[in-house]
Amino acid sequence: MDGMHMTIKDMAQLAMLHWARVLTSVVLFLGTYRWISREFKAPFAPSTILVPSTSTYPSKTYTSRKKISAQRLIDDMLHGRIELRDAKSGQGMARIADVVSFRFDYVLAYRMFFSLLRAAHSESRDRSNMERFVLGSDSLLEEVLGPDRLPLVGYMCEGLPEQLEAGLRVQMQRVAVEYLDLSADDRLLDVNAQWGDLAVYLAHDFSVPTCAIVATSSQLAHATNLTGESQAQRFMRFVTGDYRAIRECLPPGAPLFTKALALDALDMVGPRNIPRFLRMVNEAMERGGRLLLQVTTTPSSLGRQPSAQVQLAQCGDDLDSEDVACQAGSDGEWAEHWWYHWFRLRYIQPGADTSMLVSIEQVMTELQKAGYEVIQLESLTADAAMTAAIWCARLCTAKHQIEMELGVETYRAWELYLNWTQSMFARTRIHKHFILAVKR
Repeated sequence: MDGMHMTIKDMAQLAMLHWARVLTSVVLFLGTYRWISREFKAPFAPSTILVPSTSTYPSKTYTSRKKISAQRLIDDMLHGRIELRDAKSGQGMARIADVVSFRFDYVLAYRMFFSLLRAAHSESRDRSNMERFVLGSDSLLEEVLGPDRLPLVGYMCEGLPEQLEAGLRVQMQRVAVEYLDLSADDRLLDVNAQWGDLAVYLAHDFSVPTCAIVATSSQLAHATNLTGESQAQRFMRFVTGDYRAIRECLPPGAPLFTKALALDALDMVGPRNIPRFLRMVNEAMERGGRLLLQVTTTPSSLGRQPSAQVQLAQCGDDLDSEDVACQAGSDGEWAEHWWYHWFRLRYIQPGADTSMLVSIEQVMTELQKAGYEVIQLESLTADAAMTAAIWCARLCTAKHQIEMELGVETYRAWELYLNWTQSMFARTRIHKHFILAVKR
């Protein structure tokens, strides 16, 4: 105890001797914290984007020239206290970063830590979450994506949203002819077939033997019915399983594939599992086989270089094209990406381990390490923004039906998610690419 008292006494004496340094450190810490947590002024009133949905909600928050917090935006949207002024066109959040204060605070750090911790353990739990996600969102995705539920980004050659279905048909033809160069002599592996529409189309129109991996029983039922309707049974083989473990999904003794397709598969694989996933795909392919990836990534120069401007079709009346462009490196851009990522994991796709935490350069590097040579890269970011805008319009059109089947909270979460996604693509906060690689 004497030693303890002497230690405390010595520390007190030391603090008295260096009181100026201690005081300066405290002042610097408090000043730095106040500067980091300061509230920014919005260049225009938040009420131009967000409107109170109830008469009892304090509307001053959305008419003042002060940014609102990201957490309050999410809470108010999910509880119906505010609505997007222009949710149907998908342009409602084009300038959301100007009125919402995205900061990487302790609350977000806590949530992200446990979200990533849950994603890092228990693949069986991820699989069950995936099953519940598909079952719970099946009718919603049919309304938003269309009856085919194609995971492709529409080919918007003329930038007209009305051409989504035609754009999807053009994109499917490009995948088959320009990228994979399919023929009847090929053997195709669709790693993430989802509902099987694209796999059935390729097998039927090009008479190519196809093995498609679907994740859930509901997806398998839809794909099986579609195969019967198109009379492509002799070309199709579906297997159910977790495509993050391809070896376990493929039947024993299956021949190597000459072509492989993986659309948005990395969104469930996650950054830490990308090397292992690509190696497993490589082992299932013949030498010289082609692999086509559709990936969503984050700009590698986040916070350093200005991002390209994406011209959007049918911009809102009060949203100029110059205002839609956003400079990478603006306040809160990095934090907004994490807020979006956390919201997606929490409310939209539990169990996902999204590849949006990696850049396109990192994906291409991992492809080379896994034994592939990248021969073509195509940006789909602008097309993805317009495709998401159409999804927003379809979601709003089916609002009553979705609320009756899945609940009001589900509709609100998806409305915020699709509008936010469209805005992220429009401001190039996230990117979408086709990557064509050949096994060396």
